[in-house]
Amino acid sequence: MPDTTHLILTAVGPDRVGLVEKIAAFIARHDCNIEDSKMAVFCGEFAVIVLITGDGNKLVKIGRDYREIESETGLTISIKTPAMRSTAESFLPYKLTASCMDHPGIVYQISNVLSGMGVNIESMETKTYAAPISGTPIFQLEADLAVPTRTNVAELRERFGEIQRQENIDIDLTAAKNQ
Repeated sequence: MPDTTHLILTAVGPDRVGLVEKIAAFIARHDCNIEDSKMAVFCGEFAVIVLITGDGNKLVKIGRDYREIESETGLTISIKTPAMRSTAESFLPYKLTASCMDHPGIVYQISNVLSGMGVNIESMETKTYAAPISGTPIFQLEADLAVPTRTNVAELRERFGEIQRQENIDIDLTAAKNQ
């Protein structure tokens, strides 16, 4: 692990004020950087995933010392060295949004189409909220996709069109700007 420049830390447990600060301080004390992160609180439970970068030896120390922050916060923490991603295939970035009245199976329907066509979900966020006036539960999904250049995007749109008609889901697939 000494040559490693990235480490992934995940943490889950009861939410309380100051958890992000404690995790960030732990990483900073080891002279490493938070490159990317996602966090949320669900029903009083805190969850975070953090991509940490730094010198290999300092990341080794984080891997050795993480129990210290685990006992300080009461979170269940896991550390993983990410596998090297093969870049043999070219991908195009796309944004996908979907919304409809909430019902079971929406994420399955959409992810099944994407998986079947070799499209990777790079990032996804879903939420349910009450519609103004009626209070009807509305489901919303936003995802960043890596679409292989070999994928027929017209066919992908056609498959989503079938779901739109069958499940009454509004689905929008747009090319994203390269960042």
